[in-house]
Amino acid sequence: MTFFGRELVLEQADRVAMAFMFFTAAGLFILAWRVAPHSLLFPMGLGLLSLLSGALLIRPLIYAALLIEIAAALSVFALQAEGQASSRGGLRYLTFTTLALPGLLVTHWLLERYALTPDETGLLSTAATLLTISFALLLGVVPFHTWVPAVAGDSVPLGGTFVLTVGNGAVWFLLLDFLETYPWLSNHPRFGSLVLTAGLVTVVTGGLLAPAQRRLGPLVGYGALVDTGGALIALGMNSRPGLTLVFLSLLMRPFGLGLMATGLSGLRSRNGGDDSFDALRGLGWKAPWSTAALIFGGLSVAGLPVSAGFTWRWALYRALAPSSPGSALFLLLAGAGVMIGVWRGLSILLVRPRSPEGSNPSQDTSEGWLMAMVVAVAILACIGIGLFPQVLAPLAARLAEAYTFFAP
Repeated sequence: MTFFGRELVLEQADRVAMAFMFFTAAGLFILAWRVAPHSLLFPMGLGLLSLLSGALLIRPLIYAALLIEIAAALSVFALQAEGQASSRGGLRYLTFTTLALPGLLVTHWLLERYALTPDETGLLSTAATLLTISFALLLGVVPFHTWVPAVAGDSVPLGGTFVLTVGNGAVWFLLLDFLETYPWLSNHPRFGSLVLTAGLVTVVTGGLLAPAQRRLGPLVGYGALVDTGGALIALGMNSRPGLTLVFLSLLMRPFGLGLMATGLSGLRSRNGGDDSFDALRGLGWKAPWSTAALIFGGLSVAGLPVSAGFTWRWALYRALAPSSPGSALFLLLAGAGVMIGVWRGLSILLVRPRSPEGSNPSQDTSEGWLMAMVVAVAILACIGIGLFPQVLAPLAARLAEAYTFFAP
């Protein structure tokens, strides 16, 4: 199919990728219906879905980078909170996406030039370097990670989660399409070690900074950073099982981040938008369902048992243990770091509020039965996927089979 002279190709992997994006967006829209009903996430999210779907379908791949850039510009509106003067997270995300665009454009030109002059092998090295930097910017890999906690901490929480799940998922699929189109990238002798090192640095950074946060928003961002690092470690295994774990991580990520964003939105709405630990002291008794969503989402992002995030983390631990036990240990400790940050937040939320002697202050603990029902269903879904991972694991395996740049 052609559209304005450009070819649109719908392959099996693209169908699954689009289904993932649309189902994830639908779940986030349902959550936002209760905690952020006046957000621009709804109209902007639909526009983002169309742009990101086009990025997966259009050929050549260089035009996908342009659609990703347009989507980043549109996402600034979805990240903007009502009445907020500026969105530092949205602007930083747009800046890093814009910085990634020239590298992708130049890479395309270098590869076309190499096709005409195959004796200039230096073009491939330059193209590989530019492509690596560009996708590191798009994925938020250390040291280009500062937009991730900014998006999670200084924007509409579910809007930030939309970027970190749907938008980030589209970037992952675009990266894999590049590896499929240019298999010499994954065949490079340093590919596995480079990706593995980037993943380890990202995991360690997120794991160290997560427990040091004094706000819940950036804590969500550093949890997502650990998740991204784990997926990079899986890709660095340079094997079909590792690729399967990458897809499984993408499928599991919305459960944890969606719950954390829902809880964060509910707590902010009861506290004038402030999510600092000092301002949230004792608020858990007034917003029990928001607190429950935050904690169960944190369990999943940290990769603790009986949660959606544990399924692919456990499989990755087992895959890394024989050949790279140090990597497995760092990933495990990073998850513990995220859990420490979540535990610190919980301890602040559950502090008993002090009241003057002899007074009997009344506290409104009702968040509404609709809020309770939506959060309860989301928590049960997160736990259910953790208990029965075979629901989504075969889908991840089929997705991995659609890509041939790794030998079986």
